[in-house]
Amino acid sequence: MPFIGTVTGSFFAGRRASTYSSSASWDPSTDITTASWIDASDDSNYTRTGTALDSVTDKAGTYTIEVRGNPITNSTTQNGLNVFDFDGNDDALQSTTYSAQVDGSGNHWAIGVFQYHATNSTQDTIWSYETNGSPKRDYAISSGGSSNTWPGELDLDGLLSNRISSTIGNKQDFDTGLTINTWHIVACYFNKTGNQIGCRLDGANAFTPVNDYDNALQANQELRLMRNRSSQELDGLLAEFFAVADVPGTGGTDISTLESAEGYLAHKWGLEGNLPADHPYKSSAP
Repeated sequence: MPFIGTVTGSFFAGRRASTYSSSASWDPSTDITTASWIDASDDSNYTRTGTALDSVTDKAGTYTIEVRGNPITNSTTQNGLNVFDFDGNDDALQSTTYSAQVDGSGNHWAIGVFQYHATNSTQDTIWSYETNGSPKRDYAISSGGSSNTWPGELDLDGLLSNRISSTIGNKQDFDTGLTINTWHIVACYFNKTGNQIGCRLDGANAFTPVNDYDNALQANQELRLMRNRSSQELDGLLAEFFAVADVPGTGGTDISTLESAEGYLAHKWGLEGNLPADHPYKSSAP
């Protein structure tokens, strides 16, 4: 029998790769409308040649995703689920278009499960959005440190006027950073309805939410995973990421929908221990 070198992500070591199934009632496919969704555990949404990641499908159907460099797949798992591995040397996932990630009012939130292995720039980034609109209002979740540290920061625009947040300005530092070689659940929200910007780390505020969301993010954005807006790549792992063009909760400053997403990801990826004791989904999935 001839050797066939290219395989899809549907097979792993002679059997189907593990995909997540849960009895939890909350699920991104039914409870929110994702604007983008990358899921390394879903082998129907990527292809590979051996352990080389060839293509990735946006489960939201918004983007066509470019696989940059040579990310690795079907080599590392978390909680029995596949993850993507990036070496920090041109490896990244990037959309080929600028598409809607923010609603007409300026509402947007995003969340993902990541691990970093090294940093050599304060601008190493787990995800970033780059707009082609004007004024240039976009953002990135960056290390804020180098030499393998991650104090953490939310990077906003470099505008001189009409900024996303006059209080934050260029960046907002995290109060608690990420730990190297450790899985984290990271989230960020821009709540125009509630006039609030916040980031979350493992189910708790990364900094006190800022009640000053002056000017909305541009609706159309290019998504970059493990790559910043200046094309700095990150060495690390990506399990899952999704974004929503809506408020993070029921209205005002409520973030209950985002908390459901935190609980869903924590229980799916075996990271319940990351959540604080008072998180609504510490003990059980939403």
